[in-house]
Amino acid sequence: MPAQRMLVLTIIDQGASSVSNFALAFLVAHHSGPRALGIFALVTSTYVITQGVVRSFSSNCLLTRPETDDAVMSHYERGGYLTAMLLSTLMAMGVLAVSLALARDFALPFFIFGLSFPLMALQDFSRYIGISRHDPGYAIRLDVAWLVLFLVIYAFLHHKGLVSMPWLFGAWTVSGAAVGLTTLRTHLARGLSRRVGFWLRSERAVGLRFAGQFLVASITNYIVFYLLVLFVISVAAVGTIKLALLSVGPVTVMSTGIQSALIPLASKRFRRDRQGALRLLFLAGFGMALATASWAALMYFAPVHLLRGYLGPTWPLARQLIPLGGLSVTLMAVAGAGNCGLQALRAAKQTLRIALAFIPIALGFPIAGAAISGAHGYVVAASAAAAIYVVAVWAVLLRVSRISHFGEASDSPTAEPLTVEVAAAAS
Repeated sequence: MPAQRMLVLTIIDQGASSVSNFALAFLVAHHSGPRALGIFALVTSTYVITQGVVRSFSSNCLLTRPETDDAVMSHYERGGYLTAMLLSTLMAMGVLAVSLALARDFALPFFIFGLSFPLMALQDFSRYIGISRHDPGYAIRLDVAWLVLFLVIYAFLHHKGLVSMPWLFGAWTVSGAAVGLTTLRTHLARGLSRRVGFWLRSERAVGLRFAGQFLVASITNYIVFYLLVLFVISVAAVGTIKLALLSVGPVTVMSTGIQSALIPLASKRFRRDRQGALRLLFLAGFGMALATASWAALMYFAPVHLLRGYLGPTWPLARQLIPLGGLSVTLMAVAGAGNCGLQALRAAKQTLRIALAFIPIALGFPIAGAAISGAHGYVVAASAAAAIYVVAVWAVLLRVSRISHFGEASDSPTAEPLTVEVAAAAS
């Protein structure tokens, strides 16, 4: 598939995937107050973190495989699918255990999520099989099915007057799990231990570092919310921050879609033309930043009374956070393009080192800002931290790309298929 068409279809897929997420967030914001929004922010942060770990260890590794032989790639796909299933099940058990110790209004959504997450993870990995095959139409079908099913269930719940946050969140998770269940017939294979063992021997080094980098990087946007609630600001204040960031969300759909497509595109481009690959990444980052900033400005200057009717009573407070909240999201879009380049080079060591070095800034800046000036201080500090992260990521990308395309910087220098392992997996 031509690169341009691949990019467009992947953005469409990401849009279909994220529309269901934003539909959920919009409905929760419309029907809920600040405290429910705060609880929603924490449970969705947990979803993003657990999904991100599974995706980093499975889906992102699959995207960087350079093999073009379908028979070879099918073994990576089946091994990664089973690995995602196993890892997500272990993480779901942890979420269920934690939910038993929480207060009731927190415990119910966490319990619902823990039950549904393994099948949701299978839906997500199956999407990336389509992207890896340069067949994003398959991913689009999976994501549209999730969205349609969620809207159907919501229509029924709304008719019955069941629109509290746990009901809405439950409808969304059950919809994703139902679509994930349908992928078992296509991708589930026998030989769990053999195929997972093949995946671990092939991708463990890169996958663990990708997952570690994601976990550390998540401190900025997700884990910090738990610390804020525990030690600094109220659940309602976290809900206000969440709504401000949510309002910029529709344009991040495009950014996430571009980043999903950039990894395989840049991976192949680096083999032929280093300067061309860097130019592709830079233009993608600049385009995402421009679109994000424009959307943030649109949301800020839109009539307050109009958006309050759609986004609920918390919107007037959240609107005040848009300028600097939008700036932090804009800067992270630029950093995201640089991270795509590092992942395309399979430079997992470098991405992990950046994330580890960034911990004091990612934790210290937002917490200090919130302690000084509440939600407004949080977005100011988050923007400053994002600016530092952009500089670090792009400086490392330029240095790594000069070393070699897939040489010293890579954890898989030749990126050749493990012929013996593939043969063993097929037997």
